[in-house]
Amino acid sequence: MDEAKRKQFIARLSRALGREQELCPAYVEGFDYSKGPQETMFQDLSHEQVIEMFKAECDKNGTKYINTTPDKLGETILAAIADWGNGKVVFPSSSEVEEYKLKELFEQDAKSNNGERTYFQWDASLGREVCISNTANADIGVTFPYCGIAETATVVQASDVESGRAISLLPDTHIAVVYTDSIRPRMTQTMEHLQERYDADPSAFPSNICLISGPSRTADIELVRVDGAHGPIQCTYILVDR
Repeated sequence: MDEAKRKQFIARLSRALGREQELCPAYVEGFDYSKGPQETMFQDLSHEQVIEMFKAECDKNGTKYINTTPDKLGETILAAIADWGNGKVVFPSSSEVEEYKLKELFEQDAKSNNGERTYFQWDASLGREVCISNTANADIGVTFPYCGIAETATVVQASDVESGRAISLLPDTHIAVVYTDSIRPRMTQTMEHLQERYDADPSAFPSNICLISGPSRTADIELVRVDGAHGPIQCTYILVDR
């Protein structure tokens, strides 16, 4: 924007605000951030209260949740898959899959479930077309978000070579495994956590970070609610206490 157009633009704003001076002000007083509620709200809550807030928000937005422990994570995931009617399941190539030996568990299950559940692991070495095609045809996507936000029952899901964003977007059902000690009260603390994470290792910054607050729905058109407009229509959070 050149100087003349900039002055015209500022003049229109000034007239709309009822100011006599139509030019850009020479000085703008800095905003007082000392009383910002974003820094102090929910700071006195205990960990248990933060988790209860998260669960209460899940109830509001129609997200199922299950509590479990690391030693029972595999069986809990299988139970959640069965709860949503089984089908084709896509899962990432993340460190959690290796840690809990989920690939081996899924392979064993596929041999004994009479075709009720089939599995595909997101593997970038197979190529984008293969991964996207298999994910688009999947019924359920399993992911391991970085953390959760209690105020809105949101999970923070990164997209990288190990876990493409399609896993949490294309299947009808999303199962997200969240560690309860990673759940923060509000967006403020979550952004601070992410900043610390990537300041320590900038090269690990993902191509995309999705904030997912339960099943997808919108009421943009004539206030008519439509489920699944931007992603899964069903969602379960598996809350892992460790």
